[in-house]
Amino acid sequence: MDAATPPANVYEGNGQLSVATPIPGAHPDHVRIVVSPRRVRVAARCKYPQESQHYHQHEWQVGAWELDLGLPALVDPGAARATLSLGVLTVMAPLSESGSGDVEVPLTATD
Repeated sequence: MDAATPPANVYEGNGQLSVATPIPGAHPDHVRIVVSPRRVRVAARCKYPQESQHYHQHEWQVGAWELDLGLPALVDPGAARATLSLGVLTVMAPLSESGSGDVEVPLTATD
């Protein structure tokens, strides 16, 4: 299954930048999130791909997602955090002029 690019909402508040994106079907153990000062990258795989289904209508994809998103402001990757709740991944990082490097962010599932 080819990976799709999910839609994303990027918003700022309380001194942090947040990225929210739906990744239906992705299992928390198969999601990789990397944050750098100017980018968020997400790779997610479905634990149970549905390739063997005989669809009569198939309008949305389940499970293989890749997102590489430039951020509108600098963030601190070392203080980033991520949650997955009801199929929506939210990555949050504080705004910062001094953040550097790429950081793999652990995921907290809250379903």
